[in-house]
Amino acid sequence: MNSKNLNESAKFYGTDIGKVNAQIIGNSCAMLNMEMLTKYSRFDSTILLGIGDGSLLEQILSKFKEVTVVEGSDRLVNEAKQRFASHTGLQFVNEHFENFQPASGKKVSSILGNHVLEHLEKPVDVIEQSRKWLQSDGIAIFTVPSATSLHRRIGVELGILNQINDLSDQDQLVGHKRVYDANQLKVDVLNGGYSVVEEGGFNLKLVSQAQMADWPAELHDAIYRISRRCPEEMCSNLYVVCSPK
Repeated sequence: MNSKNLNESAKFYGTDIGKVNAQIIGNSCAMLNMEMLTKYSRFDSTILLGIGDGSLLEQILSKFKEVTVVEGSDRLVNEAKQRFASHTGLQFVNEHFENFQPASGKKVSSILGNHVLEHLEKPVDVIEQSRKWLQSDGIAIFTVPSATSLHRRIGVELGILNQINDLSDQDQLVGHKRVYDANQLKVDVLNGGYSVVEEGGFNLKLVSQAQMADWPAELHDAIYRISRRCPEEMCSNLYVVCSPK
């Protein structure tokens, strides 16, 4: 996706449904990332692939000594620089993931790739490239929307989707190239040279985000906690924790 298309997709985050997306996706990804980073004790330095609306960065920023955000949209980078201007140890790099190189070959203790792989033409190339940025004992966390989510199955049942892995109107609006299932996510990560340390699902979704707009934060948080005890194929998002070894 070129810079113009990235900036067009970035406009989504300022819409009403984009703000709902931030509440649901941003918060649940933040909880999942915090859960995994705490479990594997990797709170030193991180590379965050993509900024989105900034809600994930906002929730994890204080936990790290150094954070590098790589984002292809200059619109989102400029907005984030203003929003997070007072934070030290934070660097923004306006670059496509495929072209990014850390300064002086510096490596980090974690890489966070939340809801980015589905946007890429060649996700395995980026996954493989990211291994070069990671310390030998570091971890990478990748999350993606799930094709087998309950809400996508309901969409097929209602005739809104023909198949669970079809791209919805919103998928196309935000530049998604594919909808992952658990097997394809694992295959891409392994083909990128990583070992899978842990995999699973998080969050539950029965209806569209627009229909969830008025749900209170307490309800979203409860849904997240319940989802961590559910089979991954029911969840609306998938994750893998990876080792470069």
